[in-house]
Amino acid sequence: MLGPGSDRRRPTQGERGPGSPGEHMEKYKVLYQLNPGALGVNLVVEEMETKVKHVIKQVECMDDHDASQALEELMPLLKLRHAHISVYQELFITWNGEISSLYLCLVMEFNELSFQEVIEDKRKAKEIIDSEWMQNVLGQVLDALEYLHHSDIIHRNLKPSNIILVSSDHCKLQDLSSNVLMTNKAKWNIRAEEDPFHKSWMAPEALNFSFSQKSDIWSLGCIILDMISCSFMDGTEAMHLRKSLCQSPGSLRAVLKTMEEKQIPDVETFGNLLPLMLQIDPSDRITIKDVVHITFVRGSFKSSCVSLTLHRQMVPASIIDMLLEGNVASILEVMQKFSGWPEVQLRAMERLLKMPADQLGLPWPPELVEVVVTTMQLHDRVLDVQLCACSLLLHLLGQGIIVNKAPLEKVPDLISQVFATYPADGDMVEASCGVFWLLSLLGCIKEQQFEQVVALLLQSIRLCQDRALLVNNAYRGLARLVKVSELAAFKVVVQEEGGSGLSLIKETYQLHRDDPEVVENMGMLLVHLASYEEILPELVSSGMKALVQEIKERFTSSLVSDSSAFSKPGLSPGGSPQPGCTTFGGLE
Repeated sequence: MLGPGSDRRRPTQGERGPGSPGEHMEKYKVLYQLNPGALGVNLVVEEMETKVKHVIKQVECMDDHDASQALEELMPLLKLRHAHISVYQELFITWNGEISSLYLCLVMEFNELSFQEVIEDKRKAKEIIDSEWMQNVLGQVLDALEYLHHSDIIHRNLKPSNIILVSSDHCKLQDLSSNVLMTNKAKWNIRAEEDPFHKSWMAPEALNFSFSQKSDIWSLGCIILDMISCSFMDGTEAMHLRKSLCQSPGSLRAVLKTMEEKQIPDVETFGNLLPLMLQIDPSDRITIKDVVHITFVRGSFKSSCVSLTLHRQMVPASIIDMLLEGNVASILEVMQKFSGWPEVQLRAMERLLKMPADQLGLPWPPELVEVVVTTMQLHDRVLDVQLCACSLLLHLLGQGIIVNKAPLEKVPDLISQVFATYPADGDMVEASCGVFWLLSLLGCIKEQQFEQVVALLLQSIRLCQDRALLVNNAYRGLARLVKVSELAAFKVVVQEEGGSGLSLIKETYQLHRDDPEVVENMGMLLVHLASYEEILPELVSSGMKALVQEIKERFTSSLVSDSSAFSKPGLSPGGSPQPGCTTFGGLE
């Protein structure tokens, strides 16, 4: 078991775990405290190095054994990969010496809004939640919950405040809990006395510390009920309604009748659905797939993310392997015929990446690029598919066989979406940076996308500075974009919340100062920045001249020193760089 003070390795991005007491809290600055949750205190913090905000839930533990057991239960959740699930970004145990208490700290994504705020705003205004919006986000919640239940994972703590909004039409489940935390009777009783609101979302059996997938169904039913009744029921009335449902279903029939009278949208579908979700006996409740069938299959609900994968059988692995036994051309044919099956697409791309060179039959078929891009579009919620698709794109683009660049013009927006969904997944970000670099070389990033791509590349370096390949490709991409666009150059030097790109270059240099390739690509970025007369003063004032001089002195025999990037100034009489002359101008 892991306990405070244990010797533990530093996990990689996307797999962070515990560290020594105090080691992790020291890197966060506490900004303010949110209302306490059912299990502990929620702190909004800022990571001092990156200035990124997080929420840290601090759960007080009875002893080291309880803390370690909870940690062991929660660690597998770090590996979840889904567009509508916000995984814990870090878990660790810490000791508060002032009050002699042991805490399990759960680091979560920070977002200003959740379903709770949406419901409360509509309740105050006595307005009905937009039907189209609700169908879309409900589809996302169902998609995420189906993924969890398919993986034999129970959320256990499903309520409106734990469904966050990362944008106006994109939600994520967060704050998944463990059995050992949720069955701490003393802690639950204390919270129940302080604020009974927290426990009103829980199924009757969960109030007696028995959790299952069916208890998640009850909680989701309560959330739906709150969303469709918020225009005519205040918060206290809604809480009493939820609590009364644990003893008597009659109160549900009354509120459904009121909804009919008030002509709430989709009341007929919800009237069929909620009685089946809110059965007191969990064995009588429907499953998540039944919920999908009633709303999106039998009903007329629509959502951008609910697909056939929610209510069809998966293709068995043995069948997929048999289908993919052929050459590249036959694998491409299988991908086209089974485009809606993410498991087939993933296996096919993995096979292409692992095939020996003598079986590949290079060059790759040009249409394979379009198939990979289509796969990214169809399965944007499946991170493994996105990661594999980016890796395959790197291979394809590196072959230089692209005839039709039109499909590739869709890729920057697709990858930007993946970045926003999985900002902490190092493998995904690393592959994406490589693709961005190659797309910039091919001219497949449009001018209106330059600023966004530059911002994402800078963010990637800032969050994953320890990954040399990622950093190298990110600086390559930045150098290419800055070379062709002054707008991209200004985006690099402008001072923003996370700092400017120039301060980031200094940080990267200190970390990778002995890697000639990384330093060379940083140097090329500085070359292109220095070619813009309006940006040159900013470079000088930021101390880039000293950095350039140090690089030249340290790499006298490297490509950095030998390249024209570090040649003497070549200015025209007017003071502007001569065409085709890549120098640091006033930096030297």
